[in-house]
Amino acid sequence: MLKRFFALALLAAVLAASVFPSDAAIADTGLLISDIPVTYGDEGFRERILERTGGDRDPVGLVLTGGSARALAHIGVLQYLEENGIVPDFIVSNSMGSIIALLYAAGLSPADISELLMAADLSDLFSFTLPLEGGILLPAGFEALVGSVLGKDLRLEDLSIPVMIVCSDLVTKRDIRITEGDFMTVLLASFALPFYFPPQEYRGHILIDGGVVSLLPLEAAYEYTDTVIVSTTFYNASKVNLLNPVTILNTAFDVGKNQNAAETISGYEGFVWIRCNVENFSFMDFGKGALMAELGYESAAAAADELEDIYRSGIPEDLAEARSGVGERIGAAADSLELFGHADAVSPVSSLSVSLDSRQGKSVRQYLNDTFSLAFEYQYRTGGLDLGIRAGGAFDLTTHAVAGAYPLLGGFLGYYPLENLRLSLDFDLTMCHEPWYIPHLYVRQGFDWVILHQMDSYRLTFREAFEVTTGFTGSNAVALSGAFDGNIRLGLFDLWASAGYLMTADSILFRSLNHFGEVSFSARFRIPPAESWFIDAGVFSRFALDGQGNVPLFLSDGYPSTLLGAGSDYTRLSDHHNTIISVSAGYALPEDPTFGEFLIFRDMEIAAYCDMLIHDAAFDFSAGIDFQTAFSVIGLLEMPLRVRLGYDSLANGFVSSFLFTLKYQD
Repeated sequence: MLKRFFALALLAAVLAASVFPSDAAIADTGLLISDIPVTYGDEGFRERILERTGGDRDPVGLVLTGGSARALAHIGVLQYLEENGIVPDFIVSNSMGSIIALLYAAGLSPADISELLMAADLSDLFSFTLPLEGGILLPAGFEALVGSVLGKDLRLEDLSIPVMIVCSDLVTKRDIRITEGDFMTVLLASFALPFYFPPQEYRGHILIDGGVVSLLPLEAAYEYTDTVIVSTTFYNASKVNLLNPVTILNTAFDVGKNQNAAETISGYEGFVWIRCNVENFSFMDFGKGALMAELGYESAAAAADELEDIYRSGIPEDLAEARSGVGERIGAAADSLELFGHADAVSPVSSLSVSLDSRQGKSVRQYLNDTFSLAFEYQYRTGGLDLGIRAGGAFDLTTHAVAGAYPLLGGFLGYYPLENLRLSLDFDLTMCHEPWYIPHLYVRQGFDWVILHQMDSYRLTFREAFEVTTGFTGSNAVALSGAFDGNIRLGLFDLWASAGYLMTADSILFRSLNHFGEVSFSARFRIPPAESWFIDAGVFSRFALDGQGNVPLFLSDGYPSTLLGAGSDYTRLSDHHNTIISVSAGYALPEDPTFGEFLIFRDMEIAAYCDMLIHDAAFDFSAGIDFQTAFSVIGLLEMPLRVRLGYDSLANGFVSSFLFTLKYQD
């Protein structure tokens, strides 16, 4: 009896091991099938391809590879194919190539895609965030831009051209081929490069950029046709420093992917290979998108003979219909982005980030706030509304080498009722008094209206602001300002001009009221032939309109000096006028240096400057070296930096000015 019991127990154990495998067995099984992709919507995908061909011919498949900025060459490829009557019956893509594929399939022409992705600065579309969801860059602005053109309810199965997006799953370690589902979710997943962008959830999968594993999803296309066109934007890396540790890391990832791509290409025959001549560009060269699109067009034209036998369907009726009205929507979205760096959020989005802001050197002037802040900032965006709250520390160190820090609580609100209009509210509450529990409050209300503009050509803007600063102990100030400012580009000259009004008072009851006029003019002459050398010249003048004197000089006026007061203690320097004459000469680097292709230093300039300050009968000057650039993380997030070091005769000593901004709101 006992023997029979042990035999039954042993049999039960064996059966249990079969029905309930161990974790190791599960892991082994997952490992063995990790090279088998998962496809969603395969049946519907085949039906939609069949609808396009009617079963009378072999479908034309187009494969677009990733390549980050280099993938912009696909725009030129699509343009050439369209001009020659070739429109694919379906597209397979991954990584940045998927952005081009999805926009094209949704009804954007190659020219529309170019305008959407290159007409405005892409760095305005991404913001820094703490990596609580797996990435340091939040693509909310990009999502808002695309959503404003295509809407928020679009699905892959509704696109004019069937599209398959290949992503990689962090859970199953398998390729996930997606042909159906929410358009925006799949779009964001397609370029979710690890560490940089947060992964996206799709049907229980945690998706990242499929280009991390495989550069070329060619085998997927061959499951649906034998007629395949492949457009590649591989990476050569022949011009980078392979002793840089960051470059070594990035290039090491490419080794396996290149080997995989080579193996894939050698395993198939008969496809048309358009090898875009952009392989020596950096993956961060988004500013050279127009050039890469042109090179993509030329690369496609070089394959004209191979394309000769490809079926030419022309632009189908449903695709032509989908393009109706797209250009107008893109123009409106691009205008708003170009004017204020803003795109209306399609759906509510929030983020937690680190805000680092010097409050100076931006288009929005703050007369009564000279603090430098470092804070955690929570941001919430929905529709045309942006708001946030921050908590951290504030520093008076913009022109001072040594300064104290004190607690800060602040927030902002921005509302965009029209693409050319912004209403804003900003406040800071700091504990910088003795005793410590007496707060100091700064509030600014702003109104910015862009009256006329033409991208990269001219702009005319009216700005109004009302500022209040109070220490609740008798130290108060009020400023009301309004100005028209404009800029225009004429050949080798860039010209800026402004005319405005400023009112100051010692309290919100408008005691000690003063009225001033302001005018400014500046110009930059870019010296040919390379236009890298430049000369800047400018004049700024503030003068009393009421004859009462007390003409103030603020740090935001552009003259750095340790003698200028902050907040309500601003310097009332003269009785009649403060005039600043500025001259500088310098060199702008024609190429953007990079550190391991992780950080890019855009618009780097170094110049010798001299600012001459004339106040009544007195004359002072500040002279030294001016350095400015914008740090950019993989070309998609800019952090402006400006440093001035020199001598100031007004303070009779060394002066330093440090302006830096890491912040979503301008």
